[in-house]
Amino acid sequence: MRLSLLIASLSLLSSSALAQKLIGQVVDSASSQPIPGATVQVKRTQAGTLTNAAGTFTLTNLQPGDTLVFASLGYQAQKIQYTDQPGLAVKLVAGLALNEVVVTALGLERNAQSLGYAVQKVEGRLVSEVKAPNFLDNLAGKVAGVMVTAGSTGVGASSRITIRGESSFTNNNPLFVVDGIVINNATVVNRVNDDANGFQEIDFGNGAMEINPDDVASVSVLKGPSAAALYGTRASNGVILITTKDGSSAGKGIGVSFNSTFYAERPFQLPRFQNSYGQGNSGAFKYGNGLGGGINDNISYSYGPRLDAGLLIPQYDSPVTLPDGRVVRGADTGLYSGLPITPTPFVAHPDNLKDFYRTGRTAINNLAVAGDYAKGSYRLSFTDLNSQSIIPGVDLQRKTLAARLQFDPIRRLKFSSSLNYINSGSANRPATKYGSENTNYALSAWLGRQTDINPMKQYWQPGLEGIQQFSYNYTFFDNPYFTLYENRNSFTRDRLIGNLALTAELANSLTLLVRSSMDYSNENRQFRRAFSSNRFKNGAYAENGVFFREINTDFLLNYARSLGPVSLDVSAGGNRMDQLASFDQYQALTLAQPGVFKLTNAASPVEVYQQSGRKRINSLYALAKLGYKDLVFVDITGRNDWSSALATPTSTANTSFFYPSVSASWVLSNQFRLPTVVSFAKVRASAANVGNDTGPYQTAGVFTARNPVFSQPAFSEQSTIANTNLKPESSTSLEAGADVRFLNDRLGFDLTYYDARTRNQILSLPIAVSTGYSERVINGGEVRSRGIEAVVNATPVLTNRFRWNVSLNFSRNRTTVVSLPEEAGTLTLGYNRIYDNVNQTVWYQVRQGDRMGDMWGTGYLRNAQGEFIVGSNGQYIADNALKKLGNYNPDFMVGLSNQFSYRNWNAGFLLDWRQGGILVSRTLALAGVAGQLIETADRPDAGIVAPGVVNTGTADNPNYQPNTRAIPAETYYRMYYDRNHEENNTYDASYVKLREFTIGYSVPETAWLAKKLRAQRLTVALIGRNLLAVSHIPHFDPEQTSFQQNQLQTGVEDMSYPTTRNVGVKLSANF
Repeated sequence: MRLSLLIASLSLLSSSALAQKLIGQVVDSASSQPIPGATVQVKRTQAGTLTNAAGTFTLTNLQPGDTLVFASLGYQAQKIQYTDQPGLAVKLVAGLALNEVVVTALGLERNAQSLGYAVQKVEGRLVSEVKAPNFLDNLAGKVAGVMVTAGSTGVGASSRITIRGESSFTNNNPLFVVDGIVINNATVVNRVNDDANGFQEIDFGNGAMEINPDDVASVSVLKGPSAAALYGTRASNGVILITTKDGSSAGKGIGVSFNSTFYAERPFQLPRFQNSYGQGNSGAFKYGNGLGGGINDNISYSYGPRLDAGLLIPQYDSPVTLPDGRVVRGADTGLYSGLPITPTPFVAHPDNLKDFYRTGRTAINNLAVAGDYAKGSYRLSFTDLNSQSIIPGVDLQRKTLAARLQFDPIRRLKFSSSLNYINSGSANRPATKYGSENTNYALSAWLGRQTDINPMKQYWQPGLEGIQQFSYNYTFFDNPYFTLYENRNSFTRDRLIGNLALTAELANSLTLLVRSSMDYSNENRQFRRAFSSNRFKNGAYAENGVFFREINTDFLLNYARSLGPVSLDVSAGGNRMDQLASFDQYQALTLAQPGVFKLTNAASPVEVYQQSGRKRINSLYALAKLGYKDLVFVDITGRNDWSSALATPTSTANTSFFYPSVSASWVLSNQFRLPTVVSFAKVRASAANVGNDTGPYQTAGVFTARNPVFSQPAFSEQSTIANTNLKPESSTSLEAGADVRFLNDRLGFDLTYYDARTRNQILSLPIAVSTGYSERVINGGEVRSRGIEAVVNATPVLTNRFRWNVSLNFSRNRTTVVSLPEEAGTLTLGYNRIYDNVNQTVWYQVRQGDRMGDMWGTGYLRNAQGEFIVGSNGQYIADNALKKLGNYNPDFMVGLSNQFSYRNWNAGFLLDWRQGGILVSRTLALAGVAGQLIETADRPDAGIVAPGVVNTGTADNPNYQPNTRAIPAETYYRMYYDRNHEENNTYDASYVKLREFTIGYSVPETAWLAKKLRAQRLTVALIGRNLLAVSHIPHFDPEQTSFQQNQLQTGVEDMSYPTTRNVGVKLSANF
């Protein structure tokens, strides 16, 4: 009610002037012929229309001072201010929209035709139309060369993003800049001491996910070093520049906008299980106490009795009648063990996993107020995101308050500010990876097919509430409802992102910008583990404190002047970056009293881990832009950084490094008389060198605080040997491209080829433990990244009523290892394993000549024809030598967007195609071993003959004959899916996904509803995300990430939660 009153009152203010009507015509300036299908938009309200066949249009609800924007394919856009005139004749000049502006490095706005490097722009409406809670997901499939992989823990999960593949052994994260503010995109998980018995890793999201799409005006992706060179050491992996909305387009008075998005969410795809056999081994099962007191009741394999065969068997939820006549459940063993359990029907529960997940919902509401006045403009925005996950007990809350202000107090002086305050939190975040704290450990891998999960909703044993959970198996598993409602991982985070800037015109053509910006965040986390938890029998409690603060202060002096046919634009400036980060962890691994989650309730000494780091970079930079007659443009830049991370206690010799770049473009269509079918043609080329330094304390040893010893403070030296002669990584890039458009811009091609080499990689090599250390920091190794990108934009159909726009982007990247440091034969960049078992490990390794992204593991012996070799026991022979499983990077990526408009209707969809790459599935491996998957339903009494061959000859002279020996079905499936051998659990990760869909209707301004609400624009749309996918991977969405050692990894699926199919509605209104 309050919101309605606020909107109504603001709309009255915004309508202080009487609504006006304008009738006009748009014609060609040369021929005076009408231009049908031209767009006419009111900048303040974003309301608009198309000209008809006669080129005429009608606009209503105008206010004096409104800016009208006229545009049409093949013509330069034109802005005209409405001054209460009843009619208007508009003449558009034919030619390319040469005034198209993109935001480039340091926030400088550039004419698109002058750029000598690849920059791709995404309009704000394309990231907010079908928005996701994680901002990065809104970029997937929309930019050539940009790969976004959504997280695997539901709403609030971290997403991984790379630009043009991976060129570094250690850091491939692009830089994010919002309104000139460098923001943190790190993912910081809790520190894990014991993978098998302690707290599991929790994903609390990454920094860029909190960018609010409703506030975004545009996104510019600086893909290569040439585009990003002015950001120096932080630019080697590209830059994502985000410009937020301001009030400059609001017009006089107050403009109010409101939009609301609501999604209903269901699991996108769930594993398909067999429902013929229940829990047990060798056909036998009987529940006793879930600890081995019955027959196979402490195991989790589904090789037990047949289901739905009329059998009556004691089960965990079977009734137990007490002497006083009360009835409890079979697993209520805390107070009532030893009593007979009444057998109940042994039947399948095929929907036990489906029934566990609820219908999720996400509501995103945004209200914005904007105004433009003589001395400046303003925009205020409030956004509320409330999401209830499909996972019971899991949620995400986020409130964002944004403000942009521009004030021109006197002539030649401008003041501007951007401020975002974000408060986010969750009552519970789900655990990642394999282990009992992840509900999929039981539900997707080990849950017996006869298990009804509904009784588990009452997850305390009667009379032992708060002390003993109720579960179907007490040996390995927690009740999933108990896990999600009692073992919570909550957090609250406050974040402030803002800047203050002053621009002074010192003289004609000479301006000075002085700016200071900050990204500040403070996060508190709590981890609660109730009594009787599988890993913490006496409960546990932990706290994390995560702090980050980065301040950037910079200045930029700019001089721009035209000297006849030559345009000159010279800038020089500097930056000082000061970054401080800390992480504190306190753990009470046993509690004195149940239900009291405080560190003071610890029954044993609290374990303490504290880490902090500080880093500074001082920089000076300069750039010169030369243009000649709008034909040729040349950019030259240079930046010098001084990084504290490369200093030692006694030397600063390696702290300084210089990064130059040069780029050029030649507009052929302005130079030569090309065929009339060609409306624009440009070629471009660039060369650049950028770098990548390291985190603090890699050049000198440090001591870390540990648990006190005999009540005295204790410290330990880091396990890594520092390198006092460490140098920054160096990336050299060459790029060439062309932009060609035809048929008055109805068809356009933008092509890019790049070749980059990254040398002097910073990494840690393992060393003998006898040294007292585990690794040492070195420089070394070279990686080469090459690729092509293509963007095609087309308008196949354009009439005065119907318009169809198509945008296609294609990219292919190949990153190979040219050399390894110190002649190392193999370099391990990371691993993904179950618990700390080296035999269950996927290795991310590189070798000279191989590709980045190669994955290694073990499998079974094969002959030269690729057939499995079977031993005398009828089983495959293990091959424990590491073999290349494949590469997780796709061979190529394609994004295809289609937008349709007909009168007041509009529709669109986005397809995302990734071809190639592999994915190793832990879930399918374990569910296969357990006999849960539908593929394990075939269990003939005669056994299964493993496909393969038997060697009847010798090792030197093999003679392979088809295998004929049958083995029990249980033996076969446990062998085939064996988690110690990843080869059989490796899948083709290719997919085509319908990532976004929308169909909407704009209510005419003259309609009764629009008049009643005094709305100048009112739209309603049906929207959807992640609706369909075609892939080679059974049972789940092929888009997956996983965690290991605080690294967000791709290529491995590890007990992931299902992604969601989201269907919803969006309402928006402008007043």
